[in-house]
Amino acid sequence: MKATAKTTATAQPHNQEAISQVGIDFIVILSALIGAWGVACLIGGISQYGIVGMITGWFSAVMGG
Repeated sequence: MKATAKTTATAQPHNQEAISQVGIDFIVILSALIGAWGVACLIGGISQYGIVGMITGWFSAVMGG
């Protein structure tokens, strides 16, 4: 006679949807912070050099002059 033992795992399964949502929320928050930092830098540059100064500075940086 063969005796077989059946074991069942009683560990709680991870809720993959909740973990994924936390990851997505983290990415969205970081993206919003980076975007806000970029807008703050743009406003600071415009207030210091003006729009024309920012445009000429951008062309100078892109063209290498």
